[in-house]
Amino acid sequence: MTPEEALATIRAEGLGRYRWFEDATNDADIVAIQRTESGWVVFATDERGTSQGRREFAEEEPALENFLSRLRSINSVAAWREKVRRENAPRYFVRELRVDGRLVPARLFRRRETDHGPVDEFLVDVDTWAPDTRGVLDRGIRFPLDSDLEEISDAAAREIFAMVARREYLPLTRR
Repeated sequence: MTPEEALATIRAEGLGRYRWFEDATNDADIVAIQRTESGWVVFATDERGTSQGRREFAEEEPALENFLSRLRSINSVAAWREKVRRENAPRYFVRELRVDGRLVPARLFRRRETDHGPVDEFLVDVDTWAPDTRGVLDRGIRFPLDSDLEEISDAAAREIFAMVARREYLPLTRR
């Protein structure tokens, strides 16, 4: 693969969020390829612009192939996130407590996207949601390592809805 072929592929596939043989300092969430004294280097940056996954190559062709592979990946993740946002699919989170030695759902939260931004709520009763005015879900999403909330699938949320309707709380069989 030549640089011209790589650029043609980038244009044909509509890929973005990259730096092509230019300085990528402080650019967040991009893939970069650069020429060095000993060859080529390919890396990505995180949300803070910190270099991640730096890989050095002695030859140009493998560097270009690695660059394109990473670029396709970062663009497919971005496309997936945009698709989820557009579909307004709610995200569900559960807080579990230990009761009689078993973890059972204690509180179900959901985040749904609106035209005005995200709306965080918690389940009060069957089909009754209340606003999360204390910001529990927002903090749980922003600081997942400090949170006791776990994101669950739609199927697991439906399982909790059924438990609420029956007033019988059991450990989740799905995640």
